[in-house]
Amino acid sequence: MKISILFLSLMPLLISANCLDLNNSLSQGNCYVTQGNNNLAQAAYERALIEDENNVEAQLQLAALYKSREMDEQSNAILVSLHNEQLTPEQRTTLASLKKMEDASLHQFRARAGIYLGYDSNINISPITDTAIGAPVATLFSRYKADLSYLYDLDTIGGWFLRSDANLYYQNNTSEHDYDALYGRLYAGGGYRGERYSLYIPLFYDRLNYLDRDLLQQTGIRPDLNIQLSNTFVLNINGNYSTRHYLNSFDQDRDDKILSSESALYWLEDTDIAFIKARFENYSASHNDPRPFTDKILYYATIGGIYSIADILDLRVRYQYRYSDFAYIKTPRGSGAREDHNHDFKIALERNVLTHLRLQAQYRFITNQSNYNLAKYNKNEIILGLVYNY
Repeated sequence: MKISILFLSLMPLLISANCLDLNNSLSQGNCYVTQGNNNLAQAAYERALIEDENNVEAQLQLAALYKSREMDEQSNAILVSLHNEQLTPEQRTTLASLKKMEDASLHQFRARAGIYLGYDSNINISPITDTAIGAPVATLFSRYKADLSYLYDLDTIGGWFLRSDANLYYQNNTSEHDYDALYGRLYAGGGYRGERYSLYIPLFYDRLNYLDRDLLQQTGIRPDLNIQLSNTFVLNINGNYSTRHYLNSFDQDRDDKILSSESALYWLEDTDIAFIKARFENYSASHNDPRPFTDKILYYATIGGIYSIADILDLRVRYQYRYSDFAYIKTPRGSGAREDHNHDFKIALERNVLTHLRLQAQYRFITNQSNYNLAKYNKNEIILGLVYNY
């Protein structure tokens, strides 16, 4: 058994060694591509160009590899430098194909849709006040999610772009239909992409139907900045300013404004990702005599990652801690300051079952500890779903 484990652990090294046996960097790069080792392939092609900057085949292979890794600026820079008179007929065909891909990338449409079945041990926790609505109620549910994104580049090499996004979420419970939820959000805005950063500034509008009524709508602006610190580290900084308006006259003393900011650091290595995030949110009431729990400040700390297991299974793990500091309140159940400590743990397994279809199984546990009795709860959620990516 130990011999087998040792052999398996050495397999990637043996395969890489076989590629190193080849007599030039271009051949080594082609060998790494067949193995799916894109990092070593990229390094080999770049070595080939250091050895001979006019190596057309290495340029084409590197441009194709950049394109597959969504490094469009680097790929396009190579394509612009190539001219047909340098190329063989086969290479001309390859160049035309890559330029066609470049032109298509100016209008990028992406979609993701999911169908899920699940179980919730405590469905009646208000997402607005994070308090229990009566005794715990368990239910089975079906959930449907769709995310659409369209990006239009205004410049073929980086530069300005326009983008719009739409998100739709619907959950139907087998019991307690008051807690069914329908939510939609639309983003639209523009931005700029440099060599190592991108800035996107969208306006957004969303609407929520919950508790058997058209509950609220929200409008705001959410600037988002990504900075590539190195080949493996990416920094994301985003903010949000928005207003929420409750649509039923019964709820309008809940109207509020939200100001938030978040910083996140991502580590990327092939298909593996790890991240750490910190977030601040400030909710301030718009009404002179607001509903309890409207004014509050929330602090978040989140860690997680995605790990590929044998290239056939993705393990996703996330832990989030949230501290909530509420303004002084007076309710029929007492008065004073409310403080919450929320722990949210999620683990999921995903694998491809078809080219664009993924199977997902997820478990989530949430516990909220508070000095306000109605805000103390535990919640378990189990989900099995199919996700289609286009």
